[in-house]
Amino acid sequence: MSFSILGFGQVIWDLTVSVDYRFLKLLSIEKGDHSLVNYRSIEQLLSELTLTGTKVLKNPGGSCANVMANLAKLGSKVAFVGKHGDDPNGHLFMKLLKEDGVTPYSIIDQERATGQLLSLITPDKDRTFVVYRGASGFFHPKQIDEQLIKEAEIVHIGGYLVNSEKALWKIFKNAKKTTFDLSAQSIIKQTRPHLQKMMKKYPPEVLFANIFEGSAFTQSENEEEIINHMLDFATIAVLTLGERGALVAKTKENHHYEPGIVTDVADTTGAGDAFCAGFLHSFLKNHDIEKSAKLGNKIASKTIRRIGARSLQLN
Repeated sequence: MSFSILGFGQVIWDLTVSVDYRFLKLLSIEKGDHSLVNYRSIEQLLSELTLTGTKVLKNPGGSCANVMANLAKLGSKVAFVGKHGDDPNGHLFMKLLKEDGVTPYSIIDQERATGQLLSLITPDKDRTFVVYRGASGFFHPKQIDEQLIKEAEIVHIGGYLVNSEKALWKIFKNAKKTTFDLSAQSIIKQTRPHLQKMMKKYPPEVLFANIFEGSAFTQSENEEEIINHMLDFATIAVLTLGERGALVAKTKENHHYEPGIVTDVADTTGAGDAFCAGFLHSFLKNHDIEKSAKLGNKIASKTIRRIGARSLQLN
């Protein structure tokens, strides 16, 4: 079976909780940070939240899976390949994706549990992440289905796959076209030379980044310089700027700024994923980056009105 877009990414649960600044300080967590922890550490943190009577909201997450779920809601024919533990969390994750209209392909890890991401939302609506990647952090090249990749119009790759370098090479090599979504500054800084080497050999059709990821990838602070340097590795560069909108470009001489849509904000978790889905859904139809950025902003604005990365409602 062929798909418009085939996604490769993390199987991970979003655990969302509202906390005050004192809670972060108590646990020596810096606001806005993105910390990777082991299974024991995240379970201990969840236990501490439970003891305080804090409500933890649980939703399926993972950047690439969020993009695929939103694309399916928009009407695109999509599939998702993810690796998870042989546990209730993993099986439920894939079941829910299917209910959203995504065709799921599971790679089962018998040794590691399914991933969890704890999103701590402070009063300013900003997010601080504590992440247990679990099974999703380890893709083996032999687990990658070449034929499935070759049949897809576009393969969308979640940035965390850079930790599975050999598997990532295999995906790039076999895909007709790829789009790549950079993830986590700390991961980018560790893997930048290898990732840029891959993209020089197999340039993505579209390279997505937020301002922090783009800065880590290009080692620049200036928005114009960031997007120009991104174009050294991709046909199209998309730089999201939070509430300010997005900067998109095909050439270094012509950048398009698409302003964000003002709306009431409940939770910015998944805003970038929603933008990405809107952009790709439009791009598949018309290959117009300005129209694609406009739809991206529209879908992002609808998502942040509700709690959860897959809260998109179109009506």
